[in-house]
Amino acid sequence: MSGGGGGNDSAFLPARAKLRIASIDHPDLQICAQYNPKELSITKSIKWEPHKDSDNKTERNNRSAQSQQDDLSFGGGEPRTITIEFLFDGYETQTSIEPDVEALEKLSSVQDSPSNDSALKRPHHCIITWGIGNQRMRPFLCVINKLDVKYQMWDTTGLPLRATCTISVTEAIRMKSQASGAPAEVEGRRERGLRPALRPRPRG
Repeated sequence: MSGGGGGNDSAFLPARAKLRIASIDHPDLQICAQYNPKELSITKSIKWEPHKDSDNKTERNNRSAQSQQDDLSFGGGEPRTITIEFLFDGYETQTSIEPDVEALEKLSSVQDSPSNDSALKRPHHCIITWGIGNQRMRPFLCVINKLDVKYQMWDTTGLPLRATCTISVTEAIRMKSQASGAPAEVEGRRERGLRPALRPRPRG
């Protein structure tokens, strides 16, 4: 499906291999990008902190470059983060994009608040994939920490036809799958193409 003439369409590129995000807990719950994002920025922060005993600037200036580097103490690494923008456009076929928005809302919502199972009293653990075969982008295990939805078009009956959804995710290397109990890093290696999308419909 191609875009309906929207000005933002140029930021998305149609392709055979589509970016997908799916629940590790419930693999049937997933969403496939209608248009692949033009770019992905992955951010990783590494903390380096000065030693408390390295305040003598004169002494520090007289040291070699290597010993000056020793004045910095490794403070740990932060998880990687990604922000992804999805464009859903049902204008040409007059198809509602609400199921796509709903899928993202489910991925970012608590699974079962009243449950006694602590693993269900949290949002879904997710996996992001993009590409085919061994050379594809490495699967990204994550949780969604922010979802913004911007509706942009409706038909005369109020049917939503276009929306931009932006998600921010944080990497979580070790997670457990509710479905199998196996660590998510193992599940990620087994993944060879996710199951059909939550609601199949023509994609451009």
